[in-house]
Amino acid sequence: MNALPAKRDLTVAYRTSLLIALLMVVVSAGGLAWGSTSLYGVDQNRALGVSASTAGVLVPGFLVQDVFNLVVGLPMLVGALWFARRGSLIGLLLWPGALFYLAYTYVHYLVGAPFSALFLGYVAIVALSVYTTMGLVASFDGDAARQRLAGVVPPRIVGGLLVGLALLTIGQDAGGTVATALSGGAPIDPLARGVWIADLTLGVPAMLIVGGLLWRRASLGYVAAAGLLLSFGMTSVVIAAMIALQPVLTGATIDGATVTGLLIFGAVSLTPLLPFARGTTRRHLEAEPSAQSVGSAAART
Repeated sequence: MNALPAKRDLTVAYRTSLLIALLMVVVSAGGLAWGSTSLYGVDQNRALGVSASTAGVLVPGFLVQDVFNLVVGLPMLVGALWFARRGSLIGLLLWPGALFYLAYTYVHYLVGAPFSALFLGYVAIVALSVYTTMGLVASFDGDAARQRLAGVVPPRIVGGLLVGLALLTIGQDAGGTVATALSGGAPIDPLARGVWIADLTLGVPAMLIVGGLLWRRASLGYVAAAGLLLSFGMTSVVIAAMIALQPVLTGATIDGATVTGLLIFGAVSLTPLLPFARGTTRRHLEAEPSAQSVGSAAART
């Protein structure tokens, strides 16, 4: 951990993240064991598939989400931990993003899944993910991270992208809530409501704040942007994968246009991670010539 731009020891964050990973395994295994019978309702097509809800909101079924939490969310978190533990700056930057992805995902369970013995597990994952993310970001040496990434990461482009994605999300979600409220008192679809809550209380504020900070070249913007891009991009890719698997899981017809659109959103979000990866390796590559120069100078004297 000493080689990383961190102002504080990250051992507590590391152990808390491992606890989150363990809780994910427990609640996902419980969901897979009980969800196919009664936990997620009697409609197995809805539990396994992706439902188009109010205002076109796409809502993954909790049973299929349990599977993807194990095969995507868990490796994402453990992989970031592993790279960060080995002194990788890109691993350190993506670590809060993996936690934020889990907090966003499990908020849907808190507000949308039927109440069960797993509820406290969802609460623990969301709370630990949010507060560990905050602690991690506060522990970063933002100035050191900015020095490594400045000149490689275009702050106006990436910051503008985050703000643009936030505004698109506001346009869909806030537009859906207003349209529903003005539709003659029609009840709000609980599936859509869960997505609106997660988007408008977690995703949108984070992207607006971090995007604005990066636009202004603030240290916190460089520290937090990569993780948010990972979180937003992987959410789109995972939902696209779920829709693509619907013919196998539920017998429904695949919606190719929606899958393509989601993959485009995912690519737009994940592609800017490449400059972050280049910026995190640049310092190491530049250090070797510097060391050689110092050695040569010492030999001449």
